[in-house]
Amino acid sequence: MVDASEIQARINAVLDARRARQAQAEESYTAWEALRQAFADLVALAEEARRDAAAHELSPGLSTALRAFLDEGDARSVLAELTEAAGQLQAVRGRTSRTTLNIGVVGQTQMGKSTLLRAISGLDRLPVDVLPTSRDSLPTTATRSRISNSDTARAEVVLRDFAEFRDVYLRPRHDALGLSLPYTITEFARYRYPAWEDYRSDPRSAGRDLTAAPEHLRRLHEAQASLRSYEPHLVRDQVREIPLDQVAAHVSYPPASGPVDAPRPYLAVRDVRIYCPFPNNPVRDLTLIDLPGTQERGIDVAQQFMQDLRNEVDLLLQIKRPRQTTVHFSESDTEIQRLARAASAGAAIGDFMIILLNHDAEHTDLTKSQFDTATQQARGAVGMHGIQVLTADVVQEHEVRERVLVPVLSHLAARLATMDQAAFGAARQGTEAAGRRAVEAVAGLAETLRRENVALPTEDALVSELVTRIRRGLSDALGDIADDYLRRVQEGRRTDELDAAVEKAVEEVRAWMAAGFGHSAPGEWLSEVRSDAKMLRLDTVEQEFIRSRHYVSDTFKKVVDASMDQAIVELQQQVTEALWSHLPEETLPERRSLTVLAESLRGDGHMALATTVADLADLSTGYGVRSLFLRIVQPIVMDIDVRGKIPGGHAREGSSYDPPREDARRTDPDDDVPTWARKKGTGSDSRPAPEEDFVDHRTEGLTVEAALKVVSTRQRAEETAQWVSETLTDMVEQALGRLREELETESATAVRALYACADQFFDGVLRGQRTKQELRDLCRAALDRTPPGDGPARLAALLRALAAGGTAVRDSYDAYERASIG
Repeated sequence: MVDASEIQARINAVLDARRARQAQAEESYTAWEALRQAFADLVALAEEARRDAAAHELSPGLSTALRAFLDEGDARSVLAELTEAAGQLQAVRGRTSRTTLNIGVVGQTQMGKSTLLRAISGLDRLPVDVLPTSRDSLPTTATRSRISNSDTARAEVVLRDFAEFRDVYLRPRHDALGLSLPYTITEFARYRYPAWEDYRSDPRSAGRDLTAAPEHLRRLHEAQASLRSYEPHLVRDQVREIPLDQVAAHVSYPPASGPVDAPRPYLAVRDVRIYCPFPNNPVRDLTLIDLPGTQERGIDVAQQFMQDLRNEVDLLLQIKRPRQTTVHFSESDTEIQRLARAASAGAAIGDFMIILLNHDAEHTDLTKSQFDTATQQARGAVGMHGIQVLTADVVQEHEVRERVLVPVLSHLAARLATMDQAAFGAARQGTEAAGRRAVEAVAGLAETLRRENVALPTEDALVSELVTRIRRGLSDALGDIADDYLRRVQEGRRTDELDAAVEKAVEEVRAWMAAGFGHSAPGEWLSEVRSDAKMLRLDTVEQEFIRSRHYVSDTFKKVVDASMDQAIVELQQQVTEALWSHLPEETLPERRSLTVLAESLRGDGHMALATTVADLADLSTGYGVRSLFLRIVQPIVMDIDVRGKIPGGHAREGSSYDPPREDARRTDPDDDVPTWARKKGTGSDSRPAPEEDFVDHRTEGLTVEAALKVVSTRQRAEETAQWVSETLTDMVEQALGRLREELETESATAVRALYACADQFFDGVLRGQRTKQELRDLCRAALDRTPPGDGPARLAALLRALAAGGTAVRDSYDAYERASIG
């Protein structure tokens, strides 16, 4: 047995050699993955082509070639070999990237695994209990944990997301039970798991392993009931530091007697990492990997947690405690050895695995003689495979060091370099065979295609096919749009959006007037007008007309131009949908926008198409220059004025409103006020005069006769209010009538304009020689990236893809050969 310094020196040399080959291993793996993916893509393409062959009338020669590749060439089997070889390269990659010496420890419940780990790592010297210990025959360790030699003691967890939890924890149980799998955490929370009694009579239980089913269902019920305790921690690849006294909760099952919804944080944990100083350790860079026990029924825990051992473990140490009932090696021990062979990455099982028999004097029911006999039987059972069997009392720290740790590390110091070389050689050998089969399969496909005279159409034929298909599709789609607007014109229909907007505005204005011109009630408004008119009658009248004019203007302004924009947007959206449905996907920008498409076409030099698209995209902007509000609404609304200048308007019958003559020539200073508001002596109108004429500038008092001719302030205010109410209502109603009439005419005109735009766009895209040529150029650029829909173009795209796939496979294999590790 070598001493500690020599052990450290030899292992350091192996770790250094690994680091020296890390870049090569990484390059080899990357090249092989490219090869595997290229072949997988080729197989998927061939299978899709065969499924679609009848629908697309592909040639008999192509069908023959696909059958020879997929069936006679057994392409799926070749792909499986490539995938298996990728696993071997991944193992090599894992070896070269490791910076520590990793020893995996596995054992069934109550074999002394936790005691052994504590003794080697020194965890039993910490002030808190970190690793769980089984008090019964039930498994304790639920999560893999790593214990690494370090100067300080600390712990962290590596979390997983729901997708990983679903695939690793839920899927095996659902598959075993024949249940559908919940794909989201919400589906899992609401999933109705049957009780065991109901499941036994469920048709889904037919042919299932009913001995394991109760364990499956119990675990699923527990995971669902305790979801709240671990749902916040389902975050992929997140590393969180935790206190040492919380490690046990993250790696162990709760007590069997606990409630079904007991906290289960371990369900969100992929790995637990524990760091602490290892006592009396000959190797500085040492990590122990604590693997869960193998006795949990209902799922193959050993398989689940050891499937990636080949990438992470340098040596597997299995611990057993012989008893009267378990002296001999059982079926579970054989299974562990089988898994160890699969995880050894090409190394001899005798190099990769060591068995430790625990002779714990406090817990064994065997005498020393019986234990010695059990040891001999164990060595006889595994000796033929070269597996060492060690013995020790793991409770005794000195025995653990001298009879376990030192022998295991001595073995690794002597054999680790050989194990690495065996792993490299196995990977090389496995990839060579799989790679050759892949290249041969591709060559066979190419030869069959040649023999069956499956020819590739010319590029011009492909472009013509693609352009014809696109033009036909666009002709139907754009023609339907233009025809729809033409039908509206022929039926005398107006723009629905504008008509609805006008009706909404009219109703809103009328409701405003009915409510007292924006007050809570008509009486309240009249009261305010009367009060204000007593002081400043002319200002009061003018302000009410101005306020009404602004309200009508603002109400129509909010809806009229917006409704026209909405009608334009409807046309633009229909055209956008047609273009995105029929033009090659690779020629379209990610954002569905005519403006962005026009910029893209212009950038690619397709100026005619760009101009046609841009004209339609700018339609709302162009229409806005001739705003309906400015052209129609504003001139009409401006005539809601105290002077009543409504061109061609007439007062309502019975109204006191008397519009002035349009050709009247006013020369006096009161030209800008109504007749009734002029100074005394200027007319015979009975309506009150403005404020300045209510002040008598004479110094003497009024005579009785003069006083009888003066109208009271209250009466004048009442007359003013009534006149304003009647005149405003009359003027606003006349304005609403004219607005409705003018905008209805504009609505019909808008439909004709939209039809013209749709027809012009159809012409610009499909009837011009220049745009036709630009469509050909567009299709030629996209041809290699866009598989056509049917006919010879589809066949050509498929053949090109098959040829490109075969080339990718050959090129990838050549790249792997250059980078290959061996």
